[in-house]
Amino acid sequence: MKIVFKFTKLGRLRFISHLDTMRVLQRSIRRTSILVKHSEGFNPHPKLNIAFPLSLGIESTGEYGEAEIEGDISTDDFKERMNNNLPEGMRITEADEYNNKKAVSALISSQVYNFTIGFDQEEKFEDALKSLNSILDNEYVIERVKKKKNKIKRRTINVVEYIMDVKMRNIEGLEMSFDMTIDINENGSLKVEEMKEFICSVLKGVERIKVKRINLNFVDKVM
Repeated sequence: MKIVFKFTKLGRLRFISHLDTMRVLQRSIRRTSILVKHSEGFNPHPKLNIAFPLSLGIESTGEYGEAEIEGDISTDDFKERMNNNLPEGMRITEADEYNNKKAVSALISSQVYNFTIGFDQEEKFEDALKSLNSILDNEYVIERVKKKKNKIKRRTINVVEYIMDVKMRNIEGLEMSFDMTIDINENGSLKVEEMKEFICSVLKGVERIKVKRINLNFVDKVM
């Protein structure tokens, strides 16, 4: 059977890489004594994958993984046993049996980030609050440069074309919190730094900005 699970990556764990996150999950599942299928070949490894790697330094409450299990185990038992062996900051919040033949990563359509931005001056805060309502009316063109085999590839993109939705979440003092849904397509998606630069260019006077990924959306409902 295959199980898909949603998990958090908070606190100090935001500083570990994608590969290290995989190692944490692999070691934790070994400690549970849950039997996981392994790949074939000279270097077999557990069939355990993370759906869409998170940028280094970013917290998340909406990461997804999938594991192929040998034998039967309830999703509640899987969740409980894993949580008993995961480090602080990483917890499985949901788990369900997965019957789709496609990998979970192939079904991701968008990612959702929460931004909390702070200001030191009330006037700048009020101006930014007004600008947020029309943030998608702007254009923000950037050039991506990629080096490969001594060749430089350049690609120009409009950041706004990737932003599907912006929803206000909370206002407290001189801070505002909003969620931003970012498209994922055949050309990839936006990087966190690109989103932050866009926000700071449109909402003038930002002094502090915090980012957290809160969910991944799928073409088909996974959980």
